[in-house]
Formats: sequence, structure tokens, C-alpha cells
Amino acid sequence: MARGMVTAGQMPRSAPPPEIDPATGRAIVTSFDVAAAAGVSQSTVSRALRNLDSVSAETRERVLEAAAQLGYLPDLRAARLRQATTGCIALVLIVPAGLDRAALNPFYYDLVAAIEAAAAAGGRRILLSFQDEEAGFDAEFEQRREADGMIVVGSATNTAGWAHFTRAAAQGRRVVAWGSPHDELPTVRADNRDGARQAVEHLFARGRRRIAFVGPGWERHAAYAERREGYLAALAERGLEPIDLSGASVGEREEQGAAAIAGLIDMLPRADALFAASDLVALGALRALRASGLRVPDDVAVVGFDGIQGVRHCDPALTTVAQNAPAAGRALVEALLRNIAGAPAASARVPVALVVRAST
Repeated sequence: MARGMVTAGQMPRSAPPPEIDPATGRAIVTSFDVAAAAGVSQSTVSRALRNLDSVSAETRERVLEAAAQLGYLPDLRAARLRQATTGCIALVLIVPAGLDRAALNPFYYDLVAAIEAAAAAGGRRILLSFQDEEAGFDAEFEQRREADGMIVVGSATNTAGWAHFTRAAAQGRRVVAWGSPHDELPTVRADNRDGARQAVEHLFARGRRRIAFVGPGWERHAAYAERREGYLAALAERGLEPIDLSGASVGEREEQGAAAIAGLIDMLPRADALFAASDLVALGALRALRASGLRVPDDVAVVGFDGIQGVRHCDPALTTVAQNAPAAGRALVEALLRNIAGAPAASARVPVALVVRAST
């Protein structure tokens, strides 16, 4: 072989033709451009940007300086395809079909923030997706290499949405849920029964003996059903008779709470306390009680469930069983990450705490 000749396997890798950014009409800066500017090979640029030990500190600094001067942005999608993980979690928020997102239970937004914080603490990003209509349900984040798994949060009333993600889990997608209407998915829930027990104990200690439950649609809502079970068990322990004012699950939650008060007004003897399955239901009940001339808490004490921020400012401020959004966010992220790492996805419970305010 003549001096200076190289074999095909030794040939340096040449830069491909420049790719043009359609938005600007300018050539896109590539790792080959960075390599030329830094006086190194393209593979060295790749290793330097991944902070591998095979690149010296001096070379890495030269590569980083060239990349900064050229405005080079690594192709993150291509990098993810080379790696075993995307570093991202899909967070799907199932909302009732046709509902304005602003009308969604505010607790879900608290939970979204908590999940994002827990994911960030673990070095993960969140891909947020609101989904409501059957034609738009999407569980294929892993297949597109956009995320390593899904946390699905949302309203139990969107049964089609939950059915879609339940099928996706059965087909091997990594899914952990909050708010699922059933237990077919690995699900993190609040300790709903214990929260109801705390509410009844508090009302009993306040001298209330005719405690009504308001949870429209509890038959199809796992969390409401558990809260009702806890309510019934706590009454039975004290020899009290249950009073169910739940009614039909029609309209938004506040409307349902207001509708329940019509039954209370017609009742003789009248209930002297309400345990509402959610803060929104309780807010509707408070409004209707005030409109009917009944005083809260003098005539009727009211306890809600969720701990949303706004109930501190209603009139009177609402006593509520507060769900721990930060703990729930951590539990959801931890459950999904364990599943991504190969462990079976497991369900979990998050403690709740009674917050006493003026409504009782």
C-alpha cells in the first residue's frame, strides 16, 4: 500500500449536505459544523456533548465553545432514539366530554403541578395532554418515543376515556392512574374511607346526629363510593342512621350540590349536617342553603372533600377533608418509575387530613 493511502474503513466521515431550516431559509448548524470549528471529529463532538470520560477536559471545552458560538442545538429526538429512555413522562388529563377546562375540579390542577414537581426532582420532564373526545384519545407516547410511560388523571365520568387507557395498559403500555372509576389499572388514591371517618367524627363531636351524605353518581365513581362507605361505617359505629341526599348526577358538581338541598328542606326532621363527596358539591350546597334561609353552621354544618384552594374564601369558609397533592404527585411518579424500571406497577393510598373552618 502506498504511503499516505487509507483503506475504506479509515476514511474520515464527511459532512452531509447542509439542511435548510424552512422557517428561516438558513442552513441548520450540525455537529459536523461544530467539529470543523473545534478541529475535531464529529464522533468527538458527540462524545463531548454527552460528557463521556473518553474526551479530555480541554477538548470538551473547545467543543462546547464552538457549539455556543455557532448556536448549535443537539437533536434531542435523535438522542432519545439512541438511548433506552426518553427522560419524559406523559401526563394525560381526562376531562368530561364538552366541559370547559376551566370548569374542571381545581384539585386536578394542583395534582398536575405536584406531578411535574415530583418528576423534575427525579430528572424527568412532563408531556401534558388534555383528552376528552373518543376520536382524540391517544396512548401511544411510548411507541412514538415521546415518553417512557403515562400517568393518567381525571374525571371518572369520562368512561370512554378510562376504557381506552385500560385497554392500552392491557396491551403493555405503562400506565399509573389517579381518579380511575375502577381498579383494573394500577391506581394511586386518597384514603377516601378514612377521610369520611374523620368528617363524621368531627360532625359528631360538634353535636350533629342527623348527618346526610351528598355524592351524586357515587355508584359510578370509585372515590365517591369509598367516601360513602367510610361515611356509612362511621355512622354505624355510633348507632346513627344514614341519610342519602345524593340524587341524580346531572349538570356540574356545584349544580348537583345545590339540587340536593331541595331534599333536605323537605325533610322532617331535617338533617343537621352534610358530608359532601367533593368541595364543588359542598360549594353548591352552601349556596342553596344560604338562598333557602338556612344558616351554616347553626342550622346545617357542612364538610367537603378535596381541599381545593378556593374553599378558604367562600362564605362561610368550608371545612374539608384535604387531599395531599404533593404526596399524591410523588406516589404517582414513583409508581410509574418503578414500572419503567421493570417492577410491577402497584396501587397506593395517600393520607388525608381534616381542615376545620367556619362551616362546622
